[in-house]
Amino acid sequence: MNKAVTSRNRKRAQHIQMFLMLLPMLVLFFLFCAYPLIESVYLSFMKYNGFTDPVYIGLDNYFRMFRDGSWWNAVLNTFQLTVMAYVIQIPLSLLLAVLVNSKIKGQNFFRTIIFLPNVTSTAIIGIIFFFMFSSYNGIVNGILINTGLINRPVEWLGNVFSAKVIIILLNTWSQVGYLMILFLAAIQKIPAELYESATLDGASKWQQFKNITFPMLGQMFQVISMMCILNGFQLFDSVKVLTGGGPGNRTSVMALYIYDYFFNSTGAQQGYASAVSVCATFITAAVGAIYFLLTSKKFGSDEGR
Repeated sequence: MNKAVTSRNRKRAQHIQMFLMLLPMLVLFFLFCAYPLIESVYLSFMKYNGFTDPVYIGLDNYFRMFRDGSWWNAVLNTFQLTVMAYVIQIPLSLLLAVLVNSKIKGQNFFRTIIFLPNVTSTAIIGIIFFFMFSSYNGIVNGILINTGLINRPVEWLGNVFSAKVIIILLNTWSQVGYLMILFLAAIQKIPAELYESATLDGASKWQQFKNITFPMLGQMFQVISMMCILNGFQLFDSVKVLTGGGPGNRTSVMALYIYDYFFNSTGAQQGYASAVSVCATFITAAVGAIYFLLTSKKFGSDEGR
């Protein structure tokens, strides 16, 4: 009897200890994640400008959102930029990981140089890119004019297509180093014996990559792809600095659209911004869930084999 009581007390003490260890994280999660989400849902049913008392208006904000073409254009831009970033960043970061993993001189130097932009603020990188591609006195236009490739300055950030390309270039330059490090860590965990056996069998470097390296990166590929997708849907600071959503809001993205309505200096509409942010949360969660469902079965079965 005493042993049973002692065992229950020990388990109870362990549960209390685990709860106390988790408590700081749970408090921070509630303060910075759960509470803002609950508050946003509450405000989405209100007419509220951040100063006067909120007025309940039911689903009016959501009806307005569904009729708001500018919002759905921002959603479409977000999808476009995310897909473009995914198509460029994943293959490029994998290629760089394979290259810096090979035995080359200055290996650590190249790893550091490629990773360095990741520790720099995206806003600062955005300012650099803004001055590089500025229509007047921009570095890129200056080089092209001096080399005779163009006769007059190009409106790089005034054209929708070129502005989106520059946004992708900025985010690729700032993010690809981190993705490369993740791929590199996964590659270095692959047993060297597999490559030695393949070399003895006469397999080329490409055959080794196709039949050993790439299949063994399944789980890491899933994680990195999810990170790339979620980063695309959270795109904000680079667009804010480079184009501000222009020209004509045609490069606006979901986060920037929400920000503009929350902090509009001429009249904030935080009730409507809350409704839009709730919609953005559901869109992001749905895309992440769909991707996870489509890939978990495949990578899970690969892991099982």
